[in-house]
Amino acid sequence: MKILLFGNTGAIGTAVEKVCAERKIDYIGLSHSDVEVTDSLAVEAAIERYRPTIVINAVAIIGVNLCEEDPLTCFNVNVIAVSYMARECEKKGIVFVQLSSHAVFDGFKDYYYTEYDTPVVKGMYAASKYMSEVFAMNLCSMQYVVRFPTMFGPRRNKKLGFVDKVVEKIYKGEPLKIASDKTDSPTYTLDVASALVAMLEKEVPYGVYHLANAGIATYYDIVKKLVELLGIDAKIEAVKDSDFPALAHKSLKTAMKSVKLPPLRAWEEALADYISTYLKKE
Repeated sequence: MKILLFGNTGAIGTAVEKVCAERKIDYIGLSHSDVEVTDSLAVEAAIERYRPTIVINAVAIIGVNLCEEDPLTCFNVNVIAVSYMARECEKKGIVFVQLSSHAVFDGFKDYYYTEYDTPVVKGMYAASKYMSEVFAMNLCSMQYVVRFPTMFGPRRNKKLGFVDKVVEKIYKGEPLKIASDKTDSPTYTLDVASALVAMLEKEVPYGVYHLANAGIATYYDIVKKLVELLGIDAKIEAVKDSDFPALAHKSLKTAMKSVKLPPLRAWEEALADYISTYLKKE
């Protein structure tokens, strides 16, 4: 097994590289400085050069506002680039893995979203992620679409996820306003990267999969647990998600789980692991 991953400086790319190193799996990670994924010839050249057996696409423009403000870039990166990778993988008999998001659901379901729920998209970001799935499934016969919830974990780039932003505010002593009506399945990138690599090693049937740590939590629950784990007093005010307006629809309830794969450990345990390993100051 030889993996070529596009987007290696993000959270999931960083995690997959770490897992592959630990398991001594042949891995090549490429960043934006290595290849421009919106250039079909550059994508083809990279795949031809490294000749992988598996291509993972971890490149994406993420965020409701970013995609609404620049829909053309969003579409080119999140959709058109996927078509280039999927077509090339089909041509060369390579397994293609398209990483996706719980954003493809409208967030009106009171329980977990599973692989058998039908996506309902609202807004440019959600539409682009769903279209990336459709392109992957229709342009490459050997493919996986793997959806993730909101994630936390180490990364090489300078972008901060929700957990990192909150931890930064806690250490600075800033008051926190956190939505108590928004639910998710907060997930550790190293856990899902390990599960993803295991899927590929076992050659599970092609198709759509969800990977997430077990459990449902409000964002307020997540921050309360963060404060507890850090052992720092912090003022947390419970508010509504609508207090943070966006340029398009934001899904309110996006907890997810797999009914095809064994469950991962609870999100609380995973969060404690991340905090103790990477973020807790002595």
